[in-house]
Amino acid sequence: MTARGSTAGWLAIVCWGVAGATSAASLQLAPTSITLHAGQQADGLWLTNSGSAPMQVQARVYRWTQRDGRDELQPTDDLLVSPPMRGLAAGEKQLLRVVRAVPPPGGSEIGYRVIVDELPGFDPAKTGTQFVLRYSVPIFLTPPGDTGDTPAPRLEARLSANEQGEAVLELSNSGNGHAQIADLALAGRETPSPLQAGLLGYVLPGQTMRWPLGRTLRELEGSTLLARINGEPAQRPLPLAAAPR
Repeated sequence: MTARGSTAGWLAIVCWGVAGATSAASLQLAPTSITLHAGQQADGLWLTNSGSAPMQVQARVYRWTQRDGRDELQPTDDLLVSPPMRGLAAGEKQLLRVVRAVPPPGGSEIGYRVIVDELPGFDPAKTGTQFVLRYSVPIFLTPPGDTGDTPAPRLEARLSANEQGEAVLELSNSGNGHAQIADLALAGRETPSPLQAGLLGYVLPGQTMRWPLGRTLRELEGSTLLARINGEPAQRPLPLAAAPR
């Protein structure tokens, strides 16, 4: 089964039950992404129950690809997580090991997602809505020979209009590493004008992604788009492809 849709964000709040009393979600996770280099077999995610009640946590692994400008997730055994499910007492911290079960990729980095869910508890004495957390953590496997030469993206941007006349940013990545796109803005004379603050999404190697920008194409014609790539301290221009004649 293929899961389609945006996985740009790595944290979601999931609602269970019916309207009424609420229970605050209390699962915390770090770090927010992992890179497994060719000589590295495993790494870990720390799960913390910051609440005052025990909880159950489940972890699953998906191969992450992109098609037609959208993210796709497929269940996989390329990576193993241990333990895949367990209880966390109030205040407990647990290491979730992520283990590579396949050889390193050849040529380009490949991507996975580890989905970590706080499972809804059942208490017949309580009714109402329960809010729980879901984390979607990017995991990247790099090819051999990347020591001192980390896989890097090579981006090309295009602007077009969708059926509603809204400007759409299309980003293609011909490099061998992913690009995390954040803090999209228009270049200004003094300070950039924000288009979308925070994380926009990822473009995997050899893939193309598309995002509507909430502006008309005419508003953006002739503008320079800026973005923060892979957490760099400063925004930089996105190279725009020449418009077709």
